[in-house]
Amino acid sequence: LLVIIAAAGTHLALKPRGPDGQQDGFLAYGRISVAIFGSDVNTPQTKRCIASSVQAGIDVRQGIPIVISLDGRAVGGGDLSTGELTREAIQRGHSELWGASCEYKFSAPVTRPGEGRYTVDVGEAKVAFSMDDLRNGIDLNLS
Repeated sequence: LLVIIAAAGTHLALKPRGPDGQQDGFLAYGRISVAIFGSDVNTPQTKRCIASSVQAGIDVRQGIPIVISLDGRAVGGGDLSTGELTREAIQRGHSELWGASCEYKFSAPVTRPGEGRYTVDVGEAKVAFSMDDLRNGIDLNLS
């Protein structure tokens, strides 16, 4: 009987639940990239890694808020890090075009996890991810 009670107590102690029976929070993290093409590659904004995103409906830059939502309700958030600019030559036939991208990192504590559809909200962009994806790190490409 003592072995059964000890096993049940250990199971309850290791179960990831808070005092109200809800799961404990977790840290969502990942990278957000915004591609830059054509004449925008050599602008002063691009050199400062400020990338205009039609999908997000905003200029993506350091400090832009990231909101993690669960079924349309905000459950966590954070801000974008300083962007890292990368440039690359893209071959198209016999010509060479230049492209660039700004990559930002973020981490966002999720304080009220649950079952349902999670979205990462950046400006107007709302992209769905699973809880496991958010825990393991996501890559989000905005255009």
